[in-house]
Amino acid sequence: GYRITKPLKEYTEKLLSYGLTLKAVAWLTGLNKMTVKSIHKSLLLSKFTTDGKTLIKLERQAKYLVIDEFKLHDGHKYATTIIDWENGYILYLAHGKKKAVVFEFMDHVGDEWMSNVKAVACDMNSDFEEAFKERYPKLDIIYDRFHIIKNFNDKVVSEIRKDEQRRLA
Repeated sequence: GYRITKPLKEYTEKLLSYGLTLKAVAWLTGLNKMTVKSIHKSLLLSKFTTDGKTLIKLERQAKYLVIDEFKLHDGHKYATTIIDWENGYILYLAHGKKKAVVFEFMDHVGDEWMSNVKAVACDMNSDFEEAFKERYPKLDIIYDRFHIIKNFNDKVVSEIRKDEQRRLA
């Protein structure tokens, strides 16, 4: 459906597979950014889905998972990513930051796969912890160092600083 030659489409796919951004590939090929995005989407769908909708099952077993959410463009929408701690591969990426995302991931990989997971590292989002503990109570939940220190600074150090400022005023 793109009004381009087959070699140009293949060249675009090759550039995208090297990890170049959509903007860089559009500039190099002279294609519209939306055309490059469409080519990239079809490439990803063919690579990671069976029928264009169903994700391919994970081949490699992960022992340790990392889960975190991040803000999308406007700051009001979130996405959640689940990563293999040992090699840094992204195992799952989905819109939202609720329990449902974790349940979707667990349903996708299955009970057998999840039974081999030893621990999950997460921030202090209670939804993630509750979802994992609900289905797999023996799973260890580990809070990452950054969020523990940030929480300590926000709750304890800030209060001490405010008390000291009041005392000195």
